[in-house]
Parts: sequence; structure tokens; C-alpha cells
Amino acid sequence: MTDSTQLFPPFAEEMLPGGGHRSFVLKRGQLLRLTDLRGGANVSLTLLNANEKTERLNLPDSLKCQHTAKLTAGHCLYSDMGRVLAAITADTCGWG
Repeated sequence: MTDSTQLFPPFAEEMLPGGGHRSFVLKRGQLLRLTDLRGGANVSLTLLNANEKTERLNLPDSLKCQHTAKLTAGHCLYSDMGRVLAAITADTCGWG
């Protein structure tokens, strides 16, 4: 099995302090890798459609339409208009 995190190298690498924030446009085929260096971190993520700013990530719909209680590798992140905004290609932490 191919490690999907190796298929597309990240376009930038940046370390954010606790409470830090960053915004950018993530284009189709680009990879966003989130790494917790010390353990115990959480991430707040907002996804918007770059062409339609009122279309945003809807986690309840992302869970319901895939009949799951958790999101992990192989799942998609859906908008409130039913479109895929991103896909989870790998999960090295997992829900166990």
C-alpha cells in the first residue's frame, strides 16, 4: 500500500505556537499535513469554498452522509451545500 502522505509534498512548512493561526488557499491536489510535535494538541479548522465564501465546512453532514461517528483516512469533509471541500488521506493518530 502506498503512503498517501508521500504522493504530494507540502507546499510550505510552518510551525505555529499554541493559539496561533494561519489562513491560505488550499488548491486541488495540495496536501495539508498537521503534526502535533508534543502530544495533546487540538486543531480548529475552517474550510470555505474559495469561489463561494458562503459555502463552508459542515462536520455534522460530513459524518451523517458517510454513516460514521468519526472522521479518519478515507473520509471526505463536506460543505453545507453537499460538496467535498477536502479529503482525509492519512491518519497516523487514529481513534483507536
